[in-house]
Amino acid sequence: MRGQALKFASMATRFKTNFKTAYQCRECGSTCYQPVIDRAPSGALVPNGQYRCTGCRAVFTNVQSWWAPRAGLGRSPLSMQS
Repeated sequence: MRGQALKFASMATRFKTNFKTAYQCRECGSTCYQPVIDRAPSGALVPNGQYRCTGCRAVFTNVQSWWAPRAGLGRSPLSMQS
């Protein structure tokens, strides 16, 4: 089952969009993100309030920080988790 999930994940990264959008990852250009899911003390899987880019796997606290252009010339790093 895990191999099949990896197959679909790699297929998703091969497809490029044929349209331009302002709402894309400022790091990799991906147009998709997903909520980060953690296990609660009760054992339930719940969103933890953060999001993860499906392209570069950058973790961010709000959607605007995912797509907003950086201010100035310096790079402000997004928090990265593996």
